[in-house]
Amino acid sequence: MIRGLVGIALALLTLAPLGCGVLLLTRAPVRFGLGVFTGVAAAMVLLPPLYYVGLSPSIPLVLACGVVALAFGLAFGRAEVARARFEWLPPAVLAVPLVLLAARGAEKPVDTYDAFANWTVKAKLLYFERGFSDTTIAPPVHREYPLGLPSLEAFVLRAIGSADVRVLHVLFAAFLGGLALVVWDVLRPHVDAWPLVAGLSLVLWMPAARDQALTGLADVPLACLFASAVLFFGGGELALGSVFAAAALATKRDAIAFVAVLYAVSFAAVLVRRERDRLAPLAVSAFCVALSAVPWQVFNATHDLHDRDVAPSQAHLDELGFVLHRLGRLFVAQAYLWALPIALVAAVVMLVRGRDRQLAVAVLAIELALVAALVFVYVSGTTGVEYLVRSTVRRTLLTPTLLAAALLPLLVTRALGARPPTAARARDGTLPRSTQLPWRGRRRRRAGDRARAPSS
Repeated sequence: MIRGLVGIALALLTLAPLGCGVLLLTRAPVRFGLGVFTGVAAAMVLLPPLYYVGLSPSIPLVLACGVVALAFGLAFGRAEVARARFEWLPPAVLAVPLVLLAARGAEKPVDTYDAFANWTVKAKLLYFERGFSDTTIAPPVHREYPLGLPSLEAFVLRAIGSADVRVLHVLFAAFLGGLALVVWDVLRPHVDAWPLVAGLSLVLWMPAARDQALTGLADVPLACLFASAVLFFGGGELALGSVFAAAALATKRDAIAFVAVLYAVSFAAVLVRRERDRLAPLAVSAFCVALSAVPWQVFNATHDLHDRDVAPSQAHLDELGFVLHRLGRLFVAQAYLWALPIALVAAVVMLVRGRDRQLAVAVLAIELALVAALVFVYVSGTTGVEYLVRSTVRRTLLTPTLLAAALLPLLVTRALGARPPTAARARDGTLPRSTQLPWRGRRRRRAGDRARAPSS
């Protein structure tokens, strides 16, 4: 077990140069923890296409990608290291659930069939550099699934030095920790420390998230990557959010519907606000994210991998009531800590009280659209709607639920009328008053603009 934990730590450290290079290229402030999580997302996007051309996941390959990303980032990006007062107590409080989850996962066997038959088998095949039709190892049940997570797991196994898939559960705790870092990075300027710690505690202690993280399935990574993409989009980091949206696409096919919702809501918001100058960057982002999925589709077409359990149709509309009933029961299930209903109620309160209506409408739109997308997928099932819902709905609902939990600190404090820290500092003259809230098109200043900004 010690060897496995050391290997995972080595793998995450090896991903830091790649992540920091991506942060530089996307002109985001460089923080080590965020750099590691960004490296995880970037590796899930880059490693599958490299495998398609014959390069298996390995430490030298990831280091080479990191060196290239750092070189381009330093040459063409913005070399800015974030400087902020470090707060010791909140990280200590938030580290407790992650350490306990990692301890639970360190010795847990891979005992979920879908995890063993899909993600784990693929990771082993990539680790041993064998094709998916190799007769010495049972082939994956769904070879058409994306290879982002198995590629990352195979790279971690290389760092461990053995095919010890049992310890891979610890890696899933890193995804939850990465989401916590993103929430802190995006929301801390707008939410006081302790409300934010309370909201993050809900994310990290949520029973559904913790239990599903130890199944070895791809739902927790997908939820964390997608929620991070939404937060970066809302915080004005379109380029960085695109990296996480592409990583979500490389994780699981469910992400196709989720990412489509993200861009649909984003385009609608830009058109409603008549911010035509933001249409072109958003269109470029959507094109690049869609382009990242092309190698996966080409690989599937080349190898005749077309098995599908979902196909858009209207043949099962009579099952709509059943799908809505099952989803509605889980909305208020204790395992999800009522995060989604509370977030929706907080957004409605904001609308009624006339506070941050753009934020409230954006949250309502994306959450309801995500649920609608899930309903559409389920009524399009080809293997029987009832079977598909009963076997997967507890996992698929995690994505909109984790997103709602991540946004709760901001929504609840706004609904209660709390003054945001940035607004307070702007009032006192310690920040330019042009600093904006998430989902209001915040733009970062370049170095020259910061030089001309009002002095503190």
